[in-house]
Amino acid sequence: MIDLTNITFKSVVEAANDIVIVTDADLGPPGPRILYVNPAFTRLTGYTAEEAIGETPRILQGPGTCRLTLDRIRKNLEAGLDVRETILNFGKSGTRYWLDLCITPLRDTAKNIAAFIAIERDVTLNKHQLDTPSLTSQRDILTGIPNLLGLTSAIETSLKTKVAARTQPSHLAYIDIDNFRQIAEQYGDATSEAVLIGLSERLADNIRRVDSVGRISRDKFGICMGSISTANATIMCERLRSIIAEQPFPTPSGMLSITVSIGVTEIDADSKSASDIILRASDAKHVAKKAGDRRIGTSQRSSWP
Repeated sequence: MIDLTNITFKSVVEAANDIVIVTDADLGPPGPRILYVNPAFTRLTGYTAEEAIGETPRILQGPGTCRLTLDRIRKNLEAGLDVRETILNFGKSGTRYWLDLCITPLRDTAKNIAAFIAIERDVTLNKHQLDTPSLTSQRDILTGIPNLLGLTSAIETSLKTKVAARTQPSHLAYIDIDNFRQIAEQYGDATSEAVLIGLSERLADNIRRVDSVGRISRDKFGICMGSISTANATIMCERLRSIIAEQPFPTPSGMLSITVSIGVTEIDADSKSASDIILRASDAKHVAKKAGDRRIGTSQRSSWP
C-alpha cells in the first residue's frame, strides 16, 4: 500500500505530461505573473522555468491567438469562475500549438482568490478540427479579433436588436491608421504587422464589454458600440484616439508611435444593410482625414441617402 501522505503536490505535477502553470491573482495590467511552471511547460514551449517565472502568460500569445477567447478567460477569472477554453499559443521559437486549457482559482482560508492554476493539454494533433471554416471564417488570422465577416455579423445583430426593442441607438466607429503605407514601406512587414496586432489589442482592451471590435481590411478596424448616443460614442472614440496616439507600440524596429482617424455613424433601423453602415462610417472617416488626420468625423442623418 502506497502512503499517499508522502506524495507532494510538486512531485505529482512535475511528473505530469500536461502543462501546469500557477500565477498570482493580480488581473490588472499587464496580467497575472507566473509563479510556477512544470517541466512539461518547458518541453512544449521552449521557455525554461527561470525565463517564464515573473512573466505573464502573454509571452505565449501571438498572431492568431483569438482575442475573444482571451476576453472570455479574463471575464470568468474576474468573476472567480473556472475556465475551459481551446486556445492557440506560441512557443519561444514561434512554433504554433493548440491547448485545451482549464484554469481554476486557488483560494486561501478566508476564501479569497490567492492564485490561479492552469492545466493545459497539447491538442495540436487535432488542430485540423479546430481550423475548420466554422471556427475561423469570422476570425482574423493575424490579430485574432473578428474579421470583416465577424464585425458585419455584430452590426446585423445590432440592427435586429434596434428593430425589435427600439433601444438607444448603436453606433459604428471606422478606424483608419494614418500614413500606414509609409510605415510599411519604411519598416517592412514585421513592423507593420506588429503595429496591427498591437492596435487590435489596445482597441480590445479599451472598449466596453458590450462592444465588438473587428478588422475591416489591412489597416482599418471597426467597433460596433451598442446602446450609446452619438455624443457619447464620439467621446469614447476621442478617448481611444488619444490612448493610441499617446502610447507607442513595441515593434521589431523599436517603439513606434501612430495616430488614427475615426469615422462614426449611427446603426439605425432604417439602414439598408451592414455594408451600408460601414460605408457611411468610412465616409465620415474620410471627412476626418481631409481635415488633417488625427481627427474624428461623424455621419449626420441629414447627409444620408
